[in-house]
Amino acid sequence: MQPREDALYALSGSQMSHQAAPCHAAAAALLAALVSSLSVPAGAVDRVTYPYRGVMHMHRMLPGTVAHVVTVDLSSPDVDVVSTIPRDRFDTVSTFAREQHAQIAINANFFDDGSASCGLAVGDHHVWRGSSQSNCGASIAFGQRNGQLRAEVFDSFGWWRSNPLSWASQVLTGKPILLLDGRTYFDPHEPIGMYRTHPRTAIGVAADGRTLVIAVIDGRRRDYPGMTSLEMIPLLEEFAVRDAINLDGGGSSALYIAAEGGVVNRPSDGHERSVLNHFGVRITSAWNIPNA
Repeated sequence: MQPREDALYALSGSQMSHQAAPCHAAAAALLAALVSSLSVPAGAVDRVTYPYRGVMHMHRMLPGTVAHVVTVDLSSPDVDVVSTIPRDRFDTVSTFAREQHAQIAINANFFDDGSASCGLAVGDHHVWRGSSQSNCGASIAFGQRNGQLRAEVFDSFGWWRSNPLSWASQVLTGKPILLLDGRTYFDPHEPIGMYRTHPRTAIGVAADGRTLVIAVIDGRRRDYPGMTSLEMIPLLEEFAVRDAINLDGGGSSALYIAAEGGVVNRPSDGHERSVLNHFGVRITSAWNIPNA
């Protein structure tokens, strides 16, 4: 299904060609500002769509790299977020999205072979009590503060079974923190696997404090091995991300966008993996639109 208010662009280097009807004026202005600020890698071809008002999806093709980046305007009254509660563990990302009426969804925490989350997990204020620390302390929290939806990256070491932020209704945790206050963060708990190329999922907040940025990288394919955690940082910085964390990757990495047909990346297992917990973005204005 084609996204509503569709705007498709192909970018190669600094060149941009419009391929579809004009989009909503505000979305067009956002793209213009974004494109003008990006330093697109040589040889990159970016396809940009607007599946929902306040949401942008960039699909980048680059020799050796396939990347998806989604930006969400958290200040929009149409936007809400949701993450998995303990009893709903181990679904695919697309199943979670459909059951939770989320238009956008990704995988979240690392997990062990049983049912324990690596690090703090909170879904609709429910703290996952069976979590383990295991070097997972890179967290991002979501909740309402002063009537506005807020996202904040923080270090949750020592808090893997309790929520230190009373305002936060949803918390995801990964490893490591990638960016903090606009600078590369050197996490002493960073595992050696972060320096190897794998499929990746990362999430962060832009410097404006109201733009959520999600990045999903394909990998474990002959021509597209994936990225290291350090290689994720320049991609996130293109979108003015100030604070970001690395979530579970590998075969778990999946990005679902309902208006674009479901899972838009290529999971490395060849199919979606059932993962412990998930994160979703609800676009309430799309709820009465079929297949939105």
